[in-house]
Amino acid sequence: MAARMSFPGGDPVAARRALAFALAEYLDTGGVREAVLLWAQHFEGQGSLFVGLSRYCRQIAERFGLAGREAELHLKIFRALQADPQQLPEDPLSLPPSDGLTTTPAWLDPRPAEAAAVPSSGPAATVQAGAGARTLQAFFAAVEEQLARDTPPGLTPARLRRTLIRHAPSLPRPQQQAASLWWSGQVGSLGGEWPAGGHGTTLVNVIYVTLAELVGPARADRCFTLAVQRLTATRDATLAEIRRYL
Repeated sequence: MAARMSFPGGDPVAARRALAFALAEYLDTGGVREAVLLWAQHFEGQGSLFVGLSRYCRQIAERFGLAGREAELHLKIFRALQADPQQLPEDPLSLPPSDGLTTTPAWLDPRPAEAAAVPSSGPAATVQAGAGARTLQAFFAAVEEQLARDTPPGLTPARLRRTLIRHAPSLPRPQQQAASLWWSGQVGSLGGEWPAGGHGTTLVNVIYVTLAELVGPARADRCFTLAVQRLTATRDATLAEIRRYL
């Protein structure tokens, strides 16, 4: 199932619904509404979700007495972003105030006007057949190389790939099979078409969720950031397309 995340060009309402679903395990109705409002006012549409979500989880943990559970919150939210939309609740901000927060808390300052006016990057363009696979292969290689430089004890390439295959059911069946064959080493390259904003973005999400589970969200963020920087620094336009997948 493709993740409904607030990446540039993504669906912010779907992201808020996923946040409400994940946070309902920790907060009451009013708390969920406050937490989602915090996201909408300070994080929504403000660049890479990978970086923003870590800061968001730290703030939620601080505000709601969940210190020490930041990584757990992070992973719960990512799993909610991959859930079937029919399982998600309504966007809390679309409900009447009587159903949740009646007033905006003082700690939720309105978003500055200049931030709200930042133009959207628009829907991610679909890359040509084959180009998406090449970009994702290069990105995954950069991720593996970064992990090799900063690998926690017990994390081997084989364990990483086994965990990726375990998370592969997040993809539609044909893409799941192609990714699993590639990660298992049964084929040397990733088959099929992997457009940004579609299956390709979902594959990146699977990689991130796997890393967050194995090494924690902070190290996963660092690994992603450095891998993206490495590809965008190249003169190869196909590899630099990786930002369209985030």
